[in-house]
Amino acid sequence: MTARPDLTVTVVSWNTRDLLRRCLASLDAGARRVSYEVIVVDNASADDSAGMVRRECPAVRLVENTQNVGFAPACHQAWPLVRGRYWMLLNPDAETAPDALDRLVAFLDAHPAAGGASARLVDAEGRVQHSAQPRPSLALTALEATRLHKLLSRERRARTLLGPYWTYDRPVEVGWTWATALVVRREAVLRAGPPDPSFPMYGEDLEWCLRLAAHGFRVWHCADATVVHHGQGSANQRWDARARARRVEAACYRALERHRGAAWVSCLRSLRFGALLVEAATAALRGRRLPEPLAIALADHWRTPEEHGRDDRHPHV
Repeated sequence: MTARPDLTVTVVSWNTRDLLRRCLASLDAGARRVSYEVIVVDNASADDSAGMVRRECPAVRLVENTQNVGFAPACHQAWPLVRGRYWMLLNPDAETAPDALDRLVAFLDAHPAAGGASARLVDAEGRVQHSAQPRPSLALTALEATRLHKLLSRERRARTLLGPYWTYDRPVEVGWTWATALVVRREAVLRAGPPDPSFPMYGEDLEWCLRLAAHGFRVWHCADATVVHHGQGSANQRWDARARARRVEAACYRALERHRGAAWVSCLRSLRFGALLVEAATAALRGRRLPEPLAIALADHWRTPEEHGRDDRHPHV
């Protein structure tokens, strides 16, 4: 065994061979100064993803599952194999920009109180994806639902609500972030544990960030490390946008219920429904047709978590 690398990159794949090839090819440019190893967990892909890794990337440690166990369970499988000081979860539909991994490791080295840091995510056209999210809060939900956030200065609003309000041009502490390109300190995983395998797909990043925070670890957005995220490389093979949104919402509610309780989640759902009603009333008063996304959100809002994720018995991306 060689010396412990700075970083272990874990990629979970399911039928994303061409995207996975580009993802793995981008790593050398992303890590010019830090040492790294790569673990690919393939969830029984039918497109020769595992074969491509064996042929073209012999240095990669490959775990081949005989069935699609899901994203978080695959990460859980990979954790005992991780040797790096830091552990990165990287989507197969993502490509690291030059020096991105170097900058993520340098950021965490310079911020010992940080348990994890995520990269700045952009799409193929360079548009920022709103991956920096605030700590879930009833007060913040009410602030935005009542439109009182518009009374805040632009800077205050951005720092308070993050998401689409944030500029993504400088580092900021977040409540939670996507696991698309997330690096976590080894000590944080040892204390808080890896992603929960009971969240096969979606919600695992929110639950993990809340668990890291409960163990005293802060999570940051690292603005100078860029990762191009093409998006939904596997999910588009399973669900349309509406079905995917339902699953994301149900999984996030489940994560929040675990950490905040059922009563808290009921309050959150009520606040969000109130916000949807305000939007609908505003559209009606202005004589406008109800936008389709809003109509769908209203129709789907009170579906139970079981209805949202009723196909959980099937394999996941």
